[in-house]
Amino acid sequence: MRFRSSYIYAILIAVIVTGWMLSDNYWPSAGPTPQNSEELEASENLKAGTVKPITVTALKVENQLAPLKVRASGVTRTLFEIDVVARRQGIVKDISGEEGSWVEADDILIELDKGTLKADIEAARADLDAATAVYNDAKKRFGENGELEMQLRSAEADLEANKKNYEIAQSLVKSGVQTELALSQKKALLKAAETRLFELKNVSKELELSNSYARLKAIDSNILRLEEQMKFTTIKVPKKGWLEELKVEKGEFVDENRPVARILGLQSLVLDMPIPQTSIGKITIGDPVEINFLGTGAKIGRVDKIAAAANESTRTFDVQIELENPDGLLRAGMTGEASIIVDQVKAFKVSPAHLNVNDDGQLTVKIVTLESLVKVVPVQLVRTTGNFAYISGLKDGSLLLTTGQAFLSEGELVSYSLDQEKDN
Repeated sequence: MRFRSSYIYAILIAVIVTGWMLSDNYWPSAGPTPQNSEELEASENLKAGTVKPITVTALKVENQLAPLKVRASGVTRTLFEIDVVARRQGIVKDISGEEGSWVEADDILIELDKGTLKADIEAARADLDAATAVYNDAKKRFGENGELEMQLRSAEADLEANKKNYEIAQSLVKSGVQTELALSQKKALLKAAETRLFELKNVSKELELSNSYARLKAIDSNILRLEEQMKFTTIKVPKKGWLEELKVEKGEFVDENRPVARILGLQSLVLDMPIPQTSIGKITIGDPVEINFLGTGAKIGRVDKIAAAANESTRTFDVQIELENPDGLLRAGMTGEASIIVDQVKAFKVSPAHLNVNDDGQLTVKIVTLESLVKVVPVQLVRTTGNFAYISGLKDGSLLLTTGQAFLSEGELVSYSLDQEKDN
């Protein structure tokens, strides 16, 4: 029986394949040789089943100084808000201010109609001149060798003359030379002289001068009031700020004490931050503050005031941050994320993916011990920036497990490779 050549080839190939498959039982193949002691140990451990069959990388810890910050969000408010009021009534004659612009102290905002104030002031000043003349005349009258003194001397002399005339008349009546009628006339003149002297002596110098002086001062006061009213017709900016609103129109009549404009103190703003009790003790007056406002970028401020009592509803302490705002880009009511720099600590920058949280809420990482065992270490979050976090609590030179660490538990033997390219 003749075999075809094709059958012979098929049988030969089958024998060769079978021999290749069984060759490992007799001639072990030469696998890759471990390059160092760590890889040799890892290979032996893997054969023994004591090392996780995964690739784990590690970073060597090199701490650096990082700012320790207390973070909170706050809302801006103006340093002041002033309602400018009209201090007299009148018709709005002119408006000089423009809404939505900076105004300086003593800038003219509004002019009111002056009415009859100018004429009233001129009349009051004329009255003052007359009252001054009366007062000066009174002082001269009661002064030394003044009119009153001359009148008193004249009255005293007149009284003496009338006394003598009356005594002479009495003698003449007794001798029968004059009649009783003539004596009565002399007596009447004597009484009149006595009365005149009495009246002059009882003239009150103090009363008359006081009355004249009081009238003088009353006119002075009236002039000052009118001049003040004249000033009130020009409404000026009381303090440098932002003219937020004008509340009157030209030609409109305004009453006394009516608000006519509103000015905000936007050149400096205040950011109020609620700080919890655990962090308030770290903050001091003057601490620098970084504040990020959405849409306007970061600003630098400083701690200006720290509340001594907690807010009853939130149980937090209000910290006041003062911000310079010369360009007016910030507005009242804006929300800012603020970071108060309170200290500097040694920290290491890592990816948040390498961090874990235990059942107690403690932030932890996994490191490698000298025995190549996994160890869980608690750490503190110092701050975050971009896609990285700064943590403290690790010693320089520690090996921090990174990629693959999530599959490891504390105490496990681990094989790792050192990642030369750090998280930057």
